[in-house]
Amino acid sequence: MRCFLRSGLNGASTAQICAEAGISPGHLYHYFDSKDAIIAAMADARLEGASERFKQIASGGGSVISALLSEIQDLPGGTAQAALFFEMLAESRRNPEMAKILHGRSRSMRGLLADVIRHGQSQGEIRPELDPELAAVAIVGLVDATKAVSLHDPKQDTRKVAAQFKSMVEHLLSVPAEDKKPNSSIAKKTAQRSRSA
Repeated sequence: MRCFLRSGLNGASTAQICAEAGISPGHLYHYFDSKDAIIAAMADARLEGASERFKQIASGGGSVISALLSEIQDLPGGTAQAALFFEMLAESRRNPEMAKILHGRSRSMRGLLADVIRHGQSQGEIRPELDPELAAVAIVGLVDATKAVSLHDPKQDTRKVAAQFKSMVEHLLSVPAEDKKPNSSIAKKTAQRSRSA
């Protein structure tokens, strides 16, 4: 990752990557047949980590919204990370393999978020009227937008922006306090909606 952050997606050479990892080109190509494959592996690792953390929250009965906000907090930040992200998006318009990687991982992340939102709805924590699939798309879009802040204005305090973003997401997802009841009908509404879908 450090090589890509320093030199960019196209600027990072195989020699630089090998030097950073302390391995030979032959050893590198034993595991990855291209730079695209390295990008795919990094994306998969991120997705697998998020999936495991969400599963732990679900099985432990923890707050779904807190888990989502924590995941947002842990997203890579800074100008270099943002620039690399948008460079990858631009490259995906020209490179079918990069497009396949990004589109596939994006679909997987949206699917994961939608499942987490459904779980939160079943627990009465997340608004039942939200469409999980569309809510997941909106969250991904908002997260991507925050990555552009440091590029639009490097002087902005991205930590404050992230904190504001988290507050907005929490407000948008949370069931209003007045709707939270001991025997809330929210979970019932969600179950009925799932059966009718």
